[in-house]
Formats: sequence, C-alpha cells, structure tokens
Amino acid sequence: MDFNTSLSHSAQCLKQAIPLLVKYKIPVTPINYAIWYCYVLGSNLALNFELDNILAEHGTCTASSSRYLFDKYLSDKDLALFHQISDNFQGTLESVQTDIDTTIQSSQNFNSVLLQCKSDLSSLDKSDISSFDNVLNYVEKLTEESVYMQQTAFSFQKKLQAAYSEITILKQTLENTQEAANTDQLTGLLNRGKFDEDIVLHINKFINDSAISKTLIFLDIDYFKQFNDDFGHQKGDDVLKVVANKLTRHCSNNVKAYRYGGEEFCILADFKSVSEALNFCQAIRQDIEKLSVKGKKTGKAIRNITASFGIAFYKQKQSLEDFIASADKALYLAKAHGRNRVEIAPAI
Repeated sequence: MDFNTSLSHSAQCLKQAIPLLVKYKIPVTPINYAIWYCYVLGSNLALNFELDNILAEHGTCTASSSRYLFDKYLSDKDLALFHQISDNFQGTLESVQTDIDTTIQSSQNFNSVLLQCKSDLSSLDKSDISSFDNVLNYVEKLTEESVYMQQTAFSFQKKLQAAYSEITILKQTLENTQEAANTDQLTGLLNRGKFDEDIVLHINKFINDSAISKTLIFLDIDYFKQFNDDFGHQKGDDVLKVVANKLTRHCSNNVKAYRYGGEEFCILADFKSVSEALNFCQAIRQDIEKLSVKGKKTGKAIRNITASFGIAFYKQKQSLEDFIASADKALYLAKAHGRNRVEIAPAI
C-alpha cells in the first residue's frame, strides 16, 4: 500500500473508513484501520473481494478474520498510516519552528543593517558633497534589505497558513474518528464501549465530590420484542431512534445517555437529591409515553411506547459491579411492578 499521500487525502480516506468500521461493529484498532484504509483506497482488489465475502457471510469481520486478512495482504509497514499522522504533525511543528528561526534571523540581520546605517549616517560630514552619494547608497541598501524582509515575512505568513490548514485537518480527522468510535450508529447516542469508560470516571469522582449523588439509570423499552414481531425490525429501529431522541433532549453537561444494548439504555448523571433524580426520570418517562407507532395508511396511533426506569445511587466503597447490579435490580422491579414506572434500587 502506498502511503506517500498528502495528509488531507489520508484524512479523506479515514473519514470513509470510520463509518464502515462502525457499521459492521468492528473495533477501532490499528490493524482494522489498515485493512479498511486499504479497502477504501481500492489498492488491493483481492483484499476487497475477500473482505466483501466475509461481511456477506458473517455480517462483520471478526478479530481472527482481520488478522488473517492483514497477514495475507498487508504487513507491518502498512501500519505506517497511523504513524504518518503523528509524523506529519511533528513535521509540521518542526517546519514552523524552522520558519520562525529563519524569520527571526532575517529580522535580526535587518536590525543590524539598520543600526549600522544609523551609525554611519551619524558620522557623515554634512558639509562634504560626497556625503550625498553615501546617503543614497545607504538608502539603496536599506531598500534592498527592506524588500527582502518583506518577502521573508510574506513567505512566513504563507507557510503559517499552510501549517494551520494541515493541523486543522488532522485535528478534525482525529475528532471525527474518536466520535465515531464512541457513538452508536443507529441511535446517535454514546455506545456501550464509551459507557464502560465513563462509568469508571463517574464513580472515581465521588471521593472529590461526595455532596453530589453519582447516579446510574437503566431504562428499557417495554415489550420491545413485540414491536419487532408485529411490525418488523425496521419499525423496531424507528422506536429505538425516537426514544433515543427523547433522551438526547434531556441531556446536559452533567447527564450522558448511552445505548447499553438492544432496547436498553442507560444514563450517567449527577443529582443533588433523590427527588431531583426521580423528577428527571419521570419527565423522560412521560415524554416517551407520548410516543406511539402509527399506521402507514391511516397515520393513527396503533400502539403506545413506554419505558421502565431503574435508579441506583453510588455508595462509598461500592464496587462497579454492585453499582451496575443495583440499577439493574431497580429496573427489574419497575418491570415486575407493572412497567412504565420508575423504581429506586433498594438499600442493601
């Protein structure tokens, strides 16, 4: 694979590869990046053909399949792309530093010429007619130095603009990559992998901010399997999307919503009291309760959408597993008590 491409072209290929990784639920790893970068680039048709067959048969590309494709069609040098971005960034910085040094040196030289000319002009004999020629020589010399200084400054400005553009492309590419890796493609919410990262940070903050209740909320769409059975998986996906949209509307800086898996969602939040957490969940529950599946022909509601909620508050020295289990227990109680309701994890 030829990596002698511009950063902008590499970024463009990565932007095409990332959605494919997310679509087929493939982990964001250097090996998978290399395979899918090559796939998007179209530089190895045999790899593309075999990867298409794997996707058609399994719906994804497992770690073992990725390793097989990498060993068969690529090599360690193909991982250079992911070092290339770092190298390009480092190279851009070094180039800027060099240009700064050049400009500073040019400025210092110009300053030295100015000081020398000033000194020489001060020592001229004003009564000597030859002094006029000397002044003209100094003016000509200063003009030349000034033009050169302007050219250097203009060149430096252009190089800075190019560096800014390159770094902006790199920054956007990395941000898009990270965002895609953390996002559930169907609902647009944060995904399970991101939840697993964030919940650790969430409870670790408890020690420094124990006055705030670190809260985990599980919610599950009631009778979701029946939506799929009665209306098809496309309608089931639509239900997931509209519920996710309701969650997004209630999110803020201290509230993050995730798709935990299937029809189950979760929320990490900071609340000042139990009643605040309850009111928050009740507001979302009531919003979801207004949703319904509508008939294609009539446009009328043919089935309402509801959700059950389970709330757990983190306790000091509680394990991560117990914290999650508490929220899951509360969700189970909400379902056992009739669904479309909010329950708090019982004290243990």
